[in-house]
Amino acid sequence: MMRVLLAVALTVLAGCSISERPSAIVQRAETAGSGNLASASVQGMQSWLERHRDVAADLDRMCAPVREKANAEWLDTTEGRLCIASRNVATSTFKRLKGDHKTYGAGWK
Repeated sequence: MMRVLLAVALTVLAGCSISERPSAIVQRAETAGSGNLASASVQGMQSWLERHRDVAADLDRMCAPVREKANAEWLDTTEGRLCIASRNVATSTFKRLKGDHKTYGAGWK
C-alpha cells in the first residue's frame, strides 16, 4: 500500500512540473558561462550579466523581436526573466562616443 501511494505521489509531482520550450536566448547565456538559469532570479541573472556586458548586449538584441510579441506569462519564464535582466544591463552600458574634437565658444562672432 505504501509503495502504491508513493508511486502515485511521484507521478502527481512529476506531472506538475512545468517544462519550458528550448530557447536560443537561454542557450546563448548558458554557453557563455552563466550556468543553469532555470531557477535563477532576475537579480541573479542581472548580476552575472553586469560582469559580461557584451553577452547582455547580444541577448538584448535577440530578445527585441520576442519581447514585442510576448504575453504576460512570458515574463515569468526563464527566457522572459533573462530578457528583463539583459535589457536592464544593456540600457545602462556606457558607450563611448567619438567626436570630431572641434570646440565651440559661446556668443556671437
